[in-house]
Amino acid sequence: MAVETLSGDYVMSKLAAVPVKIASFHHFDNPYKALMDRVTVPAGAEVASTIKLGQIKPDAVLSSLGFIQFAAMGLSVTFAAGFADDSEIGLSGQTAVLNAATSVATAGTMAIGASVSLANRFKPLWELAGLSEKPTKPFTLLITQAGATSAAGGVVAWEIPFTSY
Repeated sequence: MAVETLSGDYVMSKLAAVPVKIASFHHFDNPYKALMDRVTVPAGAEVASTIKLGQIKPDAVLSSLGFIQFAAMGLSVTFAAGFADDSEIGLSGQTAVLNAATSVATAGTMAIGASVSLANRFKPLWELAGLSEKPTKPFTLLITQAGATSAAGGVVAWEIPFTSY
């Protein structure tokens, strides 16, 4: 097979101009929005394959309630969550800053911010990424596959609430 770069069904529907709903809610007068989508990963997706979860402003703060659900992908396969490299804003090496490695050998759920310490829990994304100032360009959140080629394909779905202060 090959290294896959996948986008969710929502993203693909937007490209095809199919109308869809976007969820939003409020908490302490701060509007929350959520990245929500799903994608089917093909069997044989290789190490370094990525799933783009969506784009998000660098001043966004992720809710600790965000999660990613996945089907069993095969023995030794892991997913990491973080930001896509972007040389234009100096973003590099942060592909696992949100979740370093979760086994996806069996179906389950991973927390989007499992690798974020309590001291950094409510910091904006640009600070979590280690940047010295807030860029104007949005970040691309992604999942990167590691460990092994996926023996089985399956659905990956995510719901990632966020707000800006």
